[in-house]
Amino acid sequence: MDLVTITDHDSIDGCLEVLNRLGDLPDFLIGEEVSAFFPQFHHEVHIGVYGLNEAQHREIQRLRANGEELVAYLRQSGILYVLNHFFHDFANLFCLHQFIERMAHLFDVFEIRNGSQQREHNAFIVELLERYQQGRKAGQTIGMVGGSDSHTLRRIGRTYTASRARNRQEFLEDIRAGRTVVFGRHSNHLSLAADIYGVVLRYYPTVLSIRNGEFPPFVRVQNSSSACLRLRS
Repeated sequence: MDLVTITDHDSIDGCLEVLNRLGDLPDFLIGEEVSAFFPQFHHEVHIGVYGLNEAQHREIQRLRANGEELVAYLRQSGILYVLNHFFHDFANLFCLHQFIERMAHLFDVFEIRNGSQQREHNAFIVELLERYQQGRKAGQTIGMVGGSDSHTLRRIGRTYTASRARNRQEFLEDIRAGRTVVFGRHSNHLSLAADIYGVVLRYYPTVLSIRNGEFPPFVRVQNSSSACLRLRS
């Protein structure tokens, strides 16, 4: 990878840890996957945000309870934001058309290849966006990105976005302008199952390890009880 970010859910701690350890890096930028709630659809979407700072992260967390207000802030601040996995957990078929219309209006950049989703899902997103591109004004392009969405080390960097950019700023500009290409793997049932069990099998040893000073004693006991209950069930 020529340029790397970490997009944890509603946190930039991982990005800050990298920068604290290694200093300002020309091939790294702060990213975040924001969980934003849209009250009119009673639905939470995941928004990829790139090139933000700590103050902007705090404001994003304050606003994410209302997706409309959050998107307005991101647009006004000139921060690159992307709608990840368009239909993630969306189940209200009665307002599906309204949801698609609203997301297509609010967002200019979309994730079209998610490494944790099957090929059919990713292909459907591409087809859907191609239809909406035809209805946009001349010169109003749709930006497209891809990402591994990896929650384990096994698939990191296997799905990615490429452009001819020579630095961070040019890369972000290429995404906005639709000058990117996505590459990499789709998922299937086996790879998804491997991810799930990989997370579980790494989580409990990490929490219970006495060498790990990240978790206080109460959290260790609480998670130990949870682990026992799940194993019994």
